[in-house]
Amino acid sequence: FRFTFPTDPARHLRAAELIDPGAVRQADPRDQLSHVLSSLMRDIGIPNGIGAVGYRAADIDQLVDGTMKQQRLLNVAPRQVGPRDIATVLGESLSNW
Repeated sequence: FRFTFPTDPARHLRAAELIDPGAVRQADPRDQLSHVLSSLMRDIGIPNGIGAVGYRAADIDQLVDGTMKQQRLLNVAPRQVGPRDIATVLGESLSNW
């Protein structure tokens, strides 16, 4: 959600507040929703990122290629999405905490 934060900061912060009203405020507001979602994921036993289910940095180019073919999903993103954006998001998603 760091990627989509600039499109509607108030909505992202409100979502974080609804998920965990008592969450410690992050120094960078862009990290707040990601922080509370990562905490929730950890608490309920979701794997720690795509690295925990077998993907590695070497897989990112192939994942980007596959993602770019999903235009029906990318077209509804709140901001323009390109291959570099997807590579960044996937790289940051190898480990979430």
